[in-house]
Amino acid sequence: MKTILIIDDQQGILDILTEEINQAIVGVQCVSETDFDRAVEKLEECRPDAVVLDLLQGAGTTDPPGQRTWQRIWTGRFCPVVVYTAFDGMLDPPIPEDHPFVKLVRKGNGTEGQVIEHLRLFKPLVDSLAVLHREIDQVLQRVLRDTAGAALIGGDDPTHLVHAARRRVAAFMDEKTATEGRALFSWEQYLVPAFGDHPLTGDVLRVRDADWRAASQYRLILTPSCDLVAGRNENGVLVAKCSDPTSLKEKLQLPGNENRAADRIRSQVLTQGCWNGFLPLPEFPNRIPLLVASLKSLEVLAYESIGPPDGGTDYERIASIDSPFREQIAWSFMSTAARPGMPDRDLAPWAQAIATAQTTPEERDEQG
Repeated sequence: MKTILIIDDQQGILDILTEEINQAIVGVQCVSETDFDRAVEKLEECRPDAVVLDLLQGAGTTDPPGQRTWQRIWTGRFCPVVVYTAFDGMLDPPIPEDHPFVKLVRKGNGTEGQVIEHLRLFKPLVDSLAVLHREIDQVLQRVLRDTAGAALIGGDDPTHLVHAARRRVAAFMDEKTATEGRALFSWEQYLVPAFGDHPLTGDVLRVRDADWRAASQYRLILTPSCDLVAGRNENGVLVAKCSDPTSLKEKLQLPGNENRAADRIRSQVLTQGCWNGFLPLPEFPNRIPLLVASLKSLEVLAYESIGPPDGGTDYERIASIDSPFREQIAWSFMSTAARPGMPDRDLAPWAQAIATAQTTPEERDEQG
């Protein structure tokens, strides 16, 4: 963390915070602003890693001039922020509860220490975000260098470059992970929070207000994404019920040795993506437990019963699943649901015949 912007009209508070921050966080530079009319401009100018934001100007005022700065941080130039104020009214948008990057501290004697503690806890997260910013900047520069000439050849539409570069940026970000020399973490298939403004194939749903660790309270959307656009869905949303891994483990009849059991799960289930109608989903720490979706245990939910976490619907969208894992879910369901039922057959002689088959002399001659 390199730069902290402090916005407060009281110079005494600025001096105290600056001194305590410099003592608590080595190497950080504090930039201050006392004029709320210039706060948004200062935010864009110095691009801070974190902000300490007062909302009120002068004692006894009720109209928070810091509202405009807060709105800009939340909607346009987001970075970790400690709102340090005596204002106790509502802001637009409201300050979220339990957000890892937004903290509220009420002004009062000795409360500067709470601000410093929040900033200190921000530091490792901010440092990680700085790595992400650098990666995005590097990819964007490479895309502009390599794409600009080719993208504009043969056309007069300058937006062609934007569209071509946008797709290339996404591809390069995926390639960067692949060239790091590591496999994807299993939870990297999730997009958290859920992506887009309508449900998608592979979305993970949870019964509203349920304990996040209760596997039976989750559902996995199987309906194609194209049928989930608002206004197009009249027949409901097909979902698979979820459970913890116990049922899968029982069906697999795993050996008692944990290492051998893990090897069988990896080779027989995880590398295939689905086994016998059981589709495992990884844990996302503190948000989604280990799940197994049963592609044979289905139900239909009303489209209107699904919404965002703050929407008040019966089911909330917890996460989406990224491509190509989303396509794997669709393929697994199609393979399970579309498999024709077959009558009982005596397969032992057939299997024995294949096991004992040898190349005939005629085939050896044909093969040369």
